[in-house]
Amino acid sequence: MAGLRPDIARSWRRAALCGLDPGSGVAGERLEEVDSGSRLMVAAKPVLDAVAEQLRNTRFSVLLADGEGRIVDRRLGDPRLADALDEVFAVPGCRYTEDVAGTNALATAFELRRGVSVVGPEHFLERLKGFCCYGHPVTHPVTGRLEGVLDVTGLARDATGLLEPFLAQAVRGIEQRLIEGSRLSDQRMLAAFRARTARTGAPVIVVGDGITMANRAAHETFDAAILRELGRELTGDHGVCLLHSRAGIPVRARYSVVPGAVRAVLFEAIDTGRAQPVVPRTRATEGTADPLEPFRRRRRRLLIHGEPGSGRTYAAHALAGDHPSTVLDAASLSAGDITSALDRGPDHLVVIDGIHLLDDPTAATLAHLLDGTTGWYALTSGPVEELTGERIGPAARCASRWETIPLRSRRHDIPALARALLKGHGSTTHLTPAALDALSRHTWPGNLAELSAVMAELARRTEAGVITELDLPTTFRRPRRRLSALEQAEFDTIRSVLDRCRGNKVHAAAMLGIARTTLYRRLKELGLG
Repeated sequence: MAGLRPDIARSWRRAALCGLDPGSGVAGERLEEVDSGSRLMVAAKPVLDAVAEQLRNTRFSVLLADGEGRIVDRRLGDPRLADALDEVFAVPGCRYTEDVAGTNALATAFELRRGVSVVGPEHFLERLKGFCCYGHPVTHPVTGRLEGVLDVTGLARDATGLLEPFLAQAVRGIEQRLIEGSRLSDQRMLAAFRARTARTGAPVIVVGDGITMANRAAHETFDAAILRELGRELTGDHGVCLLHSRAGIPVRARYSVVPGAVRAVLFEAIDTGRAQPVVPRTRATEGTADPLEPFRRRRRRLLIHGEPGSGRTYAAHALAGDHPSTVLDAASLSAGDITSALDRGPDHLVVIDGIHLLDDPTAATLAHLLDGTTGWYALTSGPVEELTGERIGPAARCASRWETIPLRSRRHDIPALARALLKGHGSTTHLTPAALDALSRHTWPGNLAELSAVMAELARRTEAGVITELDLPTTFRRPRRRLSALEQAEFDTIRSVLDRCRGNKVHAAAMLGIARTTLYRRLKELGLG
């Protein structure tokens, strides 16, 4: 690696640690389906059209990858490039990350989160050394979330630094359209939701990217996250489908795509059966009054705060009771969005979910607007003592506050919650006592959201029978031998970091500040591998 630029040398080390051989090909035989209606694809299409026109009759191509490093679009300046790119699997549907394709501008820009060029011999794989490529990340200007990577690729002999500013300008165009598209899409979702709920009291929910609108009956019937995934797989603009309610009961529902909105689908239950809320009442709460009823009755502003995943959004849904509600994702809001969203009447609850994610100008606008309105609002937030800057302002406008309790502080509820969530995901399997004990011992840094994700994965992997401790993810297992005090501390630290990284050992090693090979060795020695 002598003579390589530092960023390229580090990328080569990452590729080698992933087990890639420079003489091997791109491991891209498995192609995944591309969602042509995604927020990124909709925003990028006119920009890609313009870029492709500018590259016409040149020996360059433009590639777009999504937030998972999967190529979702490819345009060719010269059709003769197609065969060369096909041979290295630079095709839509192929994941082009460093563990698959080594050092290249798509994958390395994805890792670095900034623009990068990779020319000829700087590629890790021999088969890519005949190319030059320039990659630049596409980041949502409001949320800061990595939406994808835009790349221009050509033959190594045609390398030129002039493509880098050209690429950066194209990325700015996509990012601007991401903002504009989000605002228009949200307005069309709201119009569709209002039109449908005005005609029926049945469960109605509209799900899209970053925003969910539902009436009370829908909150008790549907899981928005599941419907959002389902909406990407439905065929046609409308129809009838069979769903499972939160309690696992079959529910027939009409669905229709919201015209002009990005990946937004409206669902209306036809037969709700006996659906129950996803979070059951446990022994600790059985027979007690609804603690949110006083806030619901008085229609007071309420700040719901607590750790991520501890049920803040669910509590906001429950607060609505039998009244309609609209949930706005604060991470994707701008000051203009908030202005149009507030004050929808005294019986319509507006939930602004995650005010700790607001930027300073938007938070200041929200605080100012709350001073001038009497509507019914619930604001959700991370721990209130962690709020900073202008985000303190909206929280201060809420005289009433409700703190959600982290899962680790109510471990006695975990078995009942796990069973209910497993059933809610349509599974008929049973958890063994040892599995329930392992779940109860876990620290659950992601709280209810993490528990729900684990149960969803178990439901997908296990069709019938029982789920034992060995079926749980590695991070739930106990050490295979008695550990010293120092080893136990190391075990707990590694397991906690793996939890936060969702089991991703590459990210865990980086967070721990150790090499991946060192992490793999310690995992095996401590019984976590």
